[in-house]
Amino acid sequence: MAAAAPDTGHPPRARLPRAFRIVAICVLLLYPLAAGVLLLTSDGWAVNRANVQVWYVVTGMVGLREQISPEGFAMIANVVLFVPFFTALAVLRPSWWWVLLGTALSTCVELYQGSIGSRIQDPWDIVTNTLGAAIGVAIGLGVRRRALNGARSAPSGPTTPGAPPAESAPGPVGGPDDRG
Repeated sequence: MAAAAPDTGHPPRARLPRAFRIVAICVLLLYPLAAGVLLLTSDGWAVNRANVQVWYVVTGMVGLREQISPEGFAMIANVVLFVPFFTALAVLRPSWWWVLLGTALSTCVELYQGSIGSRIQDPWDIVTNTLGAAIGVAIGLGVRRRALNGARSAPSGPTTPGAPPAESAPGPVGGPDDRG
């Protein structure tokens, strides 16, 4: 007979559902490769052209080409760029400290881009990337909270040890509503 776990007075820690962990790990493994190609390439002109092409398609689809300039779209893209990675980090390891890592990472990328000569350093990229990291952490913390609350609220079996599976209790005699 197995020994029962000691009662520590604390509720058992809920585990993040496996699907959430797998998706977050995949994002953390694959996303840096794609972002690295975009951020660390030495061909600034090619990155700019790609940005303008994406701007043209996206703003055309949503009907905002006149309202959003390619430069404004680039700022929005810099925010969005950091959201998935930092969402995944916060889902796995909840902490607002990830935002500081986002700032440091963005600063390093900007310093690198300035050192290669063909890319321009832009302090606004650091600001917008940091904003993206903060949004990602906020989303990740919210997703994690909802996932854990969902895991806690759904009992997987009888809630009383040794109790039979729950069945509907017989109702009062009479029709569906005899409250007359």
